[in-house]
Amino acid sequence: MHQRITLRLNQRREKPRRTWTTSVDGVGVGVAQIIEKQVLMVAKAMEDKLDEEISTLDCLDLDDLEVLRERRLQQMKKMAEKRSCWISLNHGEYTEIFSDKDFFSTIKASDLPLIC
Repeated sequence: MHQRITLRLNQRREKPRRTWTTSVDGVGVGVAQIIEKQVLMVAKAMEDKLDEEISTLDCLDLDDLEVLRERRLQQMKKMAEKRSCWISLNHGEYTEIFSDKDFFSTIKASDLPLIC
């Protein structure tokens, strides 16, 4: 009987326990390794995407560059129009509004009102 109890106690002691060894900052080593793997996978994916974009840009000819130039020029024209519209709506200026009517007309005229 005594041998059985001793044997059972020894079997319990020999079972591997799950323990988290912690590093200095308190994050488990296993968790830190998982996070590191995930970060490396994301970095690799971003690097592959960037390499692909660079290779497509390297293969462009003059016609493709002209198309890109025209597209960028159109974007710049749209931004210039937006800026002039914003300036006409007094965006970027501090204005005191005293009447409710003026307040609501100013707010309705703008897509991005800021009230301080």
